[in-house]
Amino acid sequence: MANDLSLDERLRVPYSISTGISSGGGVEIAGYLQSLRVQGFCVIERVIPEDLVDAVRESVHRGRKLLLQDREQEQRRRLELEHSRNPGYEPGDGRVRPPQEPHAELCDIARNESVAEYFAEPRVLKVARAVLDPHVRILQTEVNKSAKPAEQPLSEEQLRWRSWHSDWPHDLTAYNPSSKDPWKHCGAVAQPFPDVCMALSTVWYLGPEDVTPFSGGTWIVPGSHKDPRNPRGPDDGINQHAPIPGEFQVSAPAGSVFMQDTRIWHSRAINQSEVERTAVVCRYGPWWLSGNEFGNLHSGGHALRTYVPQEVYARFSPDLKLLYRHLAEGEEDVLQPESQRRAASAREAGERNQSGDNSHLVVGAMSVEEWERDRASAS
Repeated sequence: MANDLSLDERLRVPYSISTGISSGGGVEIAGYLQSLRVQGFCVIERVIPEDLVDAVRESVHRGRKLLLQDREQEQRRRLELEHSRNPGYEPGDGRVRPPQEPHAELCDIARNESVAEYFAEPRVLKVARAVLDPHVRILQTEVNKSAKPAEQPLSEEQLRWRSWHSDWPHDLTAYNPSSKDPWKHCGAVAQPFPDVCMALSTVWYLGPEDVTPFSGGTWIVPGSHKDPRNPRGPDDGINQHAPIPGEFQVSAPAGSVFMQDTRIWHSRAINQSEVERTAVVCRYGPWWLSGNEFGNLHSGGHALRTYVPQEVYARFSPDLKLLYRHLAEGEEDVLQPESQRRAASAREAGERNQSGDNSHLVVGAMSVEEWERDRASAS
């Protein structure tokens, strides 16, 4: 750890923004949901057991090395394909085209099965399904998210530097398209963003130390997911690189997962410790949100789609299969069982409710909270 006597010692103390949320059962899940609704984020502690974090982290490091080999092979195949179409082609010549056959690249999760099963941990799934939809999928898996120690000494200017943004599908640049490479733009929701959570970004903290502001805990602006402006909004007058009043840094024990509404304003932070911090990122989305345009361009790949080999998918647990079925070779991604059940229930209710004149209805008089209470009391 760097010796900086002027540093506020509180920055070295690990604490969690999930402090105060009761553990166990529906009360715990309700606490996470309330935090996401009001603040735009939550932390679920120790999803990966403390005694297994080191093993999972080491496995992720091995998986990264295998993925580098996979990417090199995929690049060679793309060059061979390009040469077959244009024998005179040289890398960097003219306009870069979107990849054609093969359409997809290997999903990061194919080389990181040890961490994959935790993506379907019951608490995480309950929160994701409650916020997004019972039929939830993983649209992004990115394992190369380490925060390396910064070179010392750090200036005040470096410590005050931010890179505020929202995550896809609310990232307004997504991901730096140009006239040369327009296909790199994977789309973004237009401002003002609808008041609905469309995806959850998650950061899985794999240690070796707990995450603190000193070790580079993510900067966030609580409640910013409800603001119609955006740090990358072209007409909003927000400096992407300056501190924002009310900003806050995430802290959590190793093995925990940070979950955020993709609309929330956040920024990476400088790791002032002497230890590289390992993390994995994945993004949960509802069944209706297309991930085809998102792919893995942001993580160093070159394809608009990724895939999970059948032999890898076959080893997944039933809950994990539901999260990756849309990317699995040879699998049909039909609506998941809970969505099927709801559809059947709606059809049956429509057949029952064919009497009455609807004179009791006052359209617009019922709030979402009242609707939820009615459903809870009826169940």
